Amino acid sequence: MILRILDDLARVAAGNTPEQLTLPTPAGDFDVWAVRRHLTGGLSYFESAFRDPDAEERGADPHGYAGPDDLDAVIPRLSATLRSALDAGVSTTIVHVPHLGGSFPGATVVDMLLIEAVTHGWDLARATGQRWQPDDGTCEHALAFYRQVIKPEWRGPGMAFGPEFPVAPDAPVLDRLVAFAGRDPHWSPKTA
Repeated sequence: MILRILDDLARVAAGNTPEQLTLPTPAGDFDVWAVRRHLTGGLSYFESAFRDPDAEERGADPHGYAGPDDLDAVIPRLSATLRSALDAGVSTTIVHVPHLGGSFPGATVVDMLLIEAVTHGWDLARATGQRWQPDDGTCEHALAFYRQVIKPEWRGPGMAFGPEFPVAPDAPVLDRLVAFAGRDPHWSPKTA
């Protein structure tokens, strides 16, 4: 599931052009460049965690990234590291991710990565007119994890998530997922 999402994210990231970097995205004040930089930092952090689950410190900070935008290099590196870690059984071990709240079972950290990749993949695809359609099973899994971990105090101005956007209970699962993450599922650059 997660490796397919990372492949899709790599495709969308590779489809971003220099002219698109200043386009708005559904992610609040983040333009395409800011989402890419956020993903570069976050995915580098996850790569570090899966490379060495026991490390107490991580070189990358998932909340910000001050270096160059090398998202196109980070995604395949993360995919390779994650594939090896999954093969080695990381899902059943404890992974230290201090910037994300402590130590968690590897399967939980994989789910943290999943919601990051699905949501921001949608942000980038929507902003740049690309296709983003993870399968319903992946979206259902990600939405269930979101509902389990996102606390009300994490929502609002200046917080990690906006208020949940209202959608019909029978809306497509991807729409419900991005709405739960605080995005308008019908967002387009024209409505920004």
